[in-house]
Amino acid sequence: MFRDYCKVLGVEHNASDMEIKRAFRKKAKETHPEFNSASDAEQQFITANEAYDILIHHKTRELFEEDLNTYHNPEAYPPYKHWIIVARERATVHSRLPYKEFTRTKFYQGTHASPYILFVAELVASVILILIPYVLMIQEENRILGVFSLFIALPAGIFMLVQALAGFNAMKKFKSPSKKSKKGNAKMQKT
Repeated sequence: MFRDYCKVLGVEHNASDMEIKRAFRKKAKETHPEFNSASDAEQQFITANEAYDILIHHKTRELFEEDLNTYHNPEAYPPYKHWIIVARERATVHSRLPYKEFTRTKFYQGTHASPYILFVAELVASVILILIPYVLMIQEENRILGVFSLFIALPAGIFMLVQALAGFNAMKKFKSPSKKSKKGNAKMQKT
């Protein structure tokens, strides 16, 4: 049975990774058999885990979105079916763990995202580190220190800048197909 995993987690189809992670943590607590008294609590928890597992990985998410837009059965595509099976098996194991133990798993720990302010602070610090060698070289008495700092502060600043930009990139919304490609898909389906 083909599920709309975005509806399972209660997120939009263009949700960012951070929104998906936040929605999953909330849904995991709501549906965990320890807190959910419904007769199908374990199945709800497994479905939420499976949805997160598929949506958080960009390759499987692209396949999911493509299948959702074209009405194909994703389980007919062997690699996608493999990932669904893996996600269900992992979710089944997690559903049998006490909630406290589940929150200590590497899977759940991976749902925590660094806050936005951390990336901004890292970006500011990287710019300062990149500028320090040049400021020191402008001052006549600190030219040697400025040249020396080129080998320490500049690489550290560039590294921090790359890390900050990677963090911002991870926070960006998942790119959904453009309207033109959706129209093209719709035309191809009609023919």
